[in-house]
Amino acid sequence: MLNFSSNPDVAEQQMNAIIFYLTAFGYIDGEFDFTEKTFVRIYIRQLVTARAQAAMPDAEPKLREEVVTKFVAHFHEVFEQIDRSVKELFDEAVADGEDVEKFVYARLKLRSYEIFQTFDRENQHELLSTVDELIYADGSVHPAEKRFRDELEALLDSTATLTQADIEYLRDPSRVAIEGPAALRPRLEDHPFFAGFEYHYSADPQRIRQQAASDLDLMRRFIGKLGEQRAVGKGRLADARTVADLAGQRPFLDGHVYVHPSQPNQVYELTVLGDLHGCYSCLKGALLQADFFAKLEAWRLDRTKPEPKLILLGDYIDRGRFSYNGVLRAVMQLFLAAPEHVFPLRGNHEYYIEYRGRIYGGVKPAEAINTLAGHMPGEIFAEYMKMFEELPNLLFFDDLMFVHAGIPRDADIRARMPNLAALNDPELRFQMLWSDPSSADYIPDDLQAQNARFPFGKLQFEAFMQKIGCSMMVRGHEKVDAGFRPIYGDQISLISVFSAGGVDNQDLPPDSSYRTVTPMAATIRLENGNAQVTPWLIDYKRFNDPKRNRFFASPPEIEHKVG
Repeated sequence: MLNFSSNPDVAEQQMNAIIFYLTAFGYIDGEFDFTEKTFVRIYIRQLVTARAQAAMPDAEPKLREEVVTKFVAHFHEVFEQIDRSVKELFDEAVADGEDVEKFVYARLKLRSYEIFQTFDRENQHELLSTVDELIYADGSVHPAEKRFRDELEALLDSTATLTQADIEYLRDPSRVAIEGPAALRPRLEDHPFFAGFEYHYSADPQRIRQQAASDLDLMRRFIGKLGEQRAVGKGRLADARTVADLAGQRPFLDGHVYVHPSQPNQVYELTVLGDLHGCYSCLKGALLQADFFAKLEAWRLDRTKPEPKLILLGDYIDRGRFSYNGVLRAVMQLFLAAPEHVFPLRGNHEYYIEYRGRIYGGVKPAEAINTLAGHMPGEIFAEYMKMFEELPNLLFFDDLMFVHAGIPRDADIRARMPNLAALNDPELRFQMLWSDPSSADYIPDDLQAQNARFPFGKLQFEAFMQKIGCSMMVRGHEKVDAGFRPIYGDQISLISVFSAGGVDNQDLPPDSSYRTVTPMAATIRLENGNAQVTPWLIDYKRFNDPKRNRFFASPPEIEHKVG
């Protein structure tokens, strides 16, 4: 039987981890059947009974049985919640050509590996023995179950190539401060900036062609402005190994990498938005709450004021109801209005592919393109694909790094990255649209190679950040129900921001899984190398009102396609 921590909070985490681990094995053969679920419930009772016996050896049997019954009921509820969360993995976005079941298999293996890292070697072997019982529970061993079990055992025997001693921290961690959530009330209920593009696509073929022509013009001007910035910054990363090599330069865009060194005596106020996913009310609400337009105008009149910047971490489309005509159109207009102050980065959903002359969404599900297919002329999707390819992938602002997802695979960092210019490598750029942080310190190469959406460990993150000379990474990509989550933070910070969602947000379809998210934004005040990070709630509900958002003044003419 497993040995649990004497700390009740740690023991609770261990129980939750074990239940997830057993649930993962239940799904590996494609069907978590009644016999296997019964085994898990019985095993939960055995674990709780053993823990109660150890903790209450002299208690009356009736009292101990009451305690056991209470905690068995609690952990059976945990089991049901975990079961639902594993089922939800089958709805996660995957790259084109990837099998959803293969993706789920890799995610379950990752989480099981992470769980194993929290136990000592003796308990790891006990967990493997428990799984051996589980996979025989239905009377036979499925080949997928045996393969999963053997692969997991092999991962436990793999040796990490990184240790804490390999990492030299370049910056005092006290120079990055993360504060508690704030509440920002918008000073204005609306702004003239938004008036020109808050309209639905028409179901009338002639009218929608006119709207498409307007969007095509906007995209071409957007691409043109990015081209102007690239022409000025071309080749500037060639000799830079860390961001410190770029200090003192004027801001530039080299390929798909923005660089913005901080200027002496200048204070910056960075407004950061994570995934927006068609939630136009979240974008509009955040801009007005941050008072971005007024602060930009004030800075232009008085350069001693904090300089405002807007950083958008990608995933503008899909999931929500206002992708192209809401979020993406506003993002392009914002950039064209203030190209030195707005940084639109690419997300993994901004990825289309062409097959036999037709454009398809490169991420499944792709609601935005599927909704308008058959209504829009085909050339507009080709232009979106071109525009997505032109979007920058990351921003270095001083020694802070902003990117949609995370770091490249270890093997490719070693093989492809002699300097910062290598971050324009198409393969590295693709990987940084998909990776996710793990609770483990180190993820073996074999596990990183399983899927396009791959994990990285804390030590791998810190080693990469040391390599490029950065102190903090801000990213989106993962659905974080709290909307804002510090992930690593002992020496080098990693923060996730998610700006789509809302339990009653009318930007989302009724059954959207994003309704569990509390959408958040963050303000980063950067002064003399010190970064103060303040997350805040996005007041999307205020901008679901037709008086403040013209998208709600009339119903859409084209029905949003879900999934």
